[in-house]
Amino acid sequence: MKISQVISIGIGVMLLAIAVTTTTKNRELNIQITAQRELIEQKSQLVDSLHAELFNANCIIGRVELSLEHLNEVEPKAFIEYARFYDHETE
Repeated sequence: MKISQVISIGIGVMLLAIAVTTTTKNRELNIQITAQRELIEQKSQLVDSLHAELFNANCIIGRVELSLEHLNEVEPKAFIEYARFYDHETE
C-alpha cells in the first residue's frame, strides 16, 4: 500500500468519525429543543391560566370596592365599623 492510500484511508476514517459525532450531537440537540418547546408551552398555558385568575380576582375586588363606596354613602356608621374591624381585627 502506498502512503497516499494510507493517508486517504485515514482521512476517510476521520471524516466518518466527524459525521457520526455530528449526527449524534444533532439528535441530542433536537431532543433538547423538543423538550424546551414543550416546557415553554406548559409555562405559556400556566401564564394564561394565572392571567385569567387574576382578571377574575380583580373583578371581584372592583365589585367589593363599589359596594363599600355605596355602603359609605347610605350607611356611613356601618362603613366606619367595617373599616375599623378590617383595620384592627383581621390581621
